[in-house]
Amino acid sequence: MTAKSNLRTIKILLALVIGVFVAATVYISALVIERQSALERVSRYNVAWLVGQATSEYTRLQQRVSAFGLPDSKVSVDEVRLRFDIIVNRLSLLRTGEVEQFVKEDAEYAATIDALARALDTVQPYLDDLKPAHVPRLLEILLPLDARLAQLAAAANRVGGDRVADDQRQLIRLHWSFSAMAAGLIVCGIALIILLAWHNRLLQRAHNEMQALTNDLRVTSENLAEAHQEVQFANAELERQNETLVRRDRDLRTQNERFEAALGNMSQALCLVDAQQRLVICNQRYQAMFGFDKNLLKAGTPMRHLAEFLSASGENGASLYQVYANQQPLIRENRPRTYFEELTDGRTVGVSHQPLSEGGWVATYEDLTERRRAEARIAHMAHHDALTGLPNRTLFHEHMIAALERAEDGGAFAVMLLDLDRFKTVNDTLGHPVGDALLKSVAERLSETVRPIDLVARLGGDEFAVLAIDASNHDISQCADRILRAMAEPFETGGHHINIGTSIGIALALADGNAPDELLKNADLALYQAKAAGRATFCFFEAEMDLELQARRQIELDLRVALAEGEFHLVYQPQVNLTSGRITGCEALLRWNHPVRGPVPPSEFIPIAEEAGFIPAIGDWALRQACHEAAGWPSDVKIAVNMSPAQFKNPNLPHNVVMALAASGLPAERLELEITESLLLQDNDTTMATLHRMRELGVGIALDDFGTGYSSLSYLRRFPFDKIKIDQTFVREMTTDADCMSIIQSVIDLAHTLRMKTTGEGVETVQQKDSLQAAGCTDAQGFHFFRPMPGKQIADLLAPGANRGAAA
Repeated sequence: MTAKSNLRTIKILLALVIGVFVAATVYISALVIERQSALERVSRYNVAWLVGQATSEYTRLQQRVSAFGLPDSKVSVDEVRLRFDIIVNRLSLLRTGEVEQFVKEDAEYAATIDALARALDTVQPYLDDLKPAHVPRLLEILLPLDARLAQLAAAANRVGGDRVADDQRQLIRLHWSFSAMAAGLIVCGIALIILLAWHNRLLQRAHNEMQALTNDLRVTSENLAEAHQEVQFANAELERQNETLVRRDRDLRTQNERFEAALGNMSQALCLVDAQQRLVICNQRYQAMFGFDKNLLKAGTPMRHLAEFLSASGENGASLYQVYANQQPLIRENRPRTYFEELTDGRTVGVSHQPLSEGGWVATYEDLTERRRAEARIAHMAHHDALTGLPNRTLFHEHMIAALERAEDGGAFAVMLLDLDRFKTVNDTLGHPVGDALLKSVAERLSETVRPIDLVARLGGDEFAVLAIDASNHDISQCADRILRAMAEPFETGGHHINIGTSIGIALALADGNAPDELLKNADLALYQAKAAGRATFCFFEAEMDLELQARRQIELDLRVALAEGEFHLVYQPQVNLTSGRITGCEALLRWNHPVRGPVPPSEFIPIAEEAGFIPAIGDWALRQACHEAAGWPSDVKIAVNMSPAQFKNPNLPHNVVMALAASGLPAERLELEITESLLLQDNDTTMATLHRMRELGVGIALDDFGTGYSSLSYLRRFPFDKIKIDQTFVREMTTDADCMSIIQSVIDLAHTLRMKTTGEGVETVQQKDSLQAAGCTDAQGFHFFRPMPGKQIADLLAPGANRGAAA
């Protein structure tokens, strides 16, 4: 009954499946028909639509051009340009996708598209300065293409119609194919039900026959079971005894295998000796380490025979005999010990000797030579610089602690902190391999310069330290002076002749600190002071330096909120044309009005802002503010904004410039960005690419402070600057120093040759102004003409009707 019930259930399920097939067929057929209608609607908007749109936009352009040429036309130039931009966009669509494939199928279509592109290129110059007088010429260019574009649109419509018809035919075939497949599934399902019904009748007949046979077999099986049970009782006892023997044999064999595996895989050599000093067992490692013959290492071999073998085995065996000889006292005294044996051949063997309770002993031997050497290497690496081999910061710190302990008993010492001058320039220009080789040379020269008792360490990067032991202030000064002279000598590294130098900060033990970190901090403050004093010198720590550091930290904290609180503002210094005497531009200068301290000089806060990473945000604000204020000035006055190298590290700088111009409405050609030569040393290719992107925007680029940096002419060759600004250090001394005047004249002549303008900075006297003008300088700025002034005052100065001339 259960089997019949299951078969009935299967029939019901099959019927349900067939019903689902039928429903799915009807649904999918309806869906295909629906998709056919959708495709028919959508297909109208492919090639034919794009070509038709382009033709319509071309007609609208002709209409706007014609209407613009009529008297009292209300059509503006912007409207004509808008239509022109639309048809240019449509042209780009005609050259992509399905339209491009359609055009390539016929040379005449391609010629029509090319003719349209040439016509638009011809029209472009007229639209830049469109006038009614240009209308006839524009119509003369545009009208001949009407017929060709109409033919192209008609051809596109034919192609579109053909594609739609073909798609419809394909979908109809798909519909009928799927319907036929679904019908086939239905027929198969019905046939399957018929077969299952027939199979069920056969199963029922076989079931009845099997039931009769089962009854006969049950009677026979019961008789056999009674006889078999008697035999089982007889065999059970034999099987239990046999299993016990097999289990014991297996356990014994397993234990032996494990023991042999353990001995064979031990990294140590093992030897077990009985109370009569005879060998019981040893492993393969023992044989290999001591070099015994395999036949000699049999159980029961007296240990004196093994000792005699080692003693007569040459240098290697005699060295290992030392291990056996040193074990004899332990054997006699029956005591354990673990120790290291340093052999005469340079190896180290670890010995673990353990006596046994019933007499005899067991020992393990391990060759620790490589481990001890590795541990020594690791210890050395942990305390020494990998590049130079000098002690690192960790080892230097440990020596400082030891020196401080001696200093309490009167042993004076000093910490000297060194930082290489111009090393970053070498690393950036010549590459890291040359920089690493230079650091090695510096380490060698430092080690040769200091006294043997002094310690030289590399703390990281280009920072070195010297621990001057038992030295007076005079000795320390002499040592620092020797180091300065040694570092001033050129280095020959990697085929390069390199000049660097160093600055040194010195802190005295106990007087300037009684802890390593405090001494290093104070030496670092003295090093900072040495750099500020012009580099290539040394300074001892003074208490005032810590106060200066605290002041710098306070400025850094105040800078964090200065931009958000609106404490910055810009002032502008006019730039004057030396020929006409009129203002041609203004340079934006950043000022900070602190809420408590009042005005803070730029020379005080800008270096701190650069070190703290605030310059990019401040620079972006200054750019936006300068563009905003300059937008209200006369159109012939430019605005110059200084750009920091830190701003060029931002890949979005060109985007920021575009946004500043767009927000202010200032034309790009009125913005001039001033950069310094130091920027060109940083990732030169990327910097040049950014400058070219600025130039493509129409922004002017000026090279500021020319002559004070590296002044490589390759920069002027690789990038055509709009202007070169002559640094004020040359301008101030040009009337008293002939060399300065010669440099200025050379720069001006070079700029004229490269078709660049020049601006002299820091002009304060009539003589300086006249000398620059006589030399051919284009523009100048300085206190002689105008001092920096707020934006409102500049706006009044440049207002219509105001006198824009400079002071005589």
